[in-house]
Amino acid sequence: MKIGRAALAVLILPMFAQMSVSAQEPRDEYRKLEGSWNTVVTRLNCTTGAVLGTFPAMFTYSQGGTFWEAGTNTPPTLRGPSHGFWNFESRGMYTAAFQFFRFNADGTLAGRAIVRQQIQLSDDWTTYAATARTQLLDVNGNIIATNCSSSLSTRFE
Repeated sequence: MKIGRAALAVLILPMFAQMSVSAQEPRDEYRKLEGSWNTVVTRLNCTTGAVLGTFPAMFTYSQGGTFWEAGTNTPPTLRGPSHGFWNFESRGMYTAAFQFFRFNADGTLAGRAIVRQQIQLSDDWTTYAATARTQLLDVNGNIIATNCSSSLSTRFE
């Protein structure tokens, strides 16, 4: 009888004990990209790789996989804010995608831009290099142009 009561106590104990449960990825590796980054984007000719220009941007990778970007290549009157997501792929490798609405000079909607990045984080987590492909879509969702870029980012602290 004593063994039965002891077994019952062991089975009931988890019902009253505090337990920690999280839907987030527990691996430290996953979270290394989280934070804000000062970025220099280099626009490239997709065919030749020739440099077309550079501009500063700021990227923020938030816990849970959401993403925000602020770029300076286009005036704020011609584009809306960027929203997107990021994913851990493997050690030091991440992907991200974001989009923003584009506007004509008269304020009418021109379409949107979708950017998809491949990211390689440095071993010390303080810098990363990325390549990206941007699709410009018209208001009906048709692709009207594709742009390429590379970028170098430094963690903002």
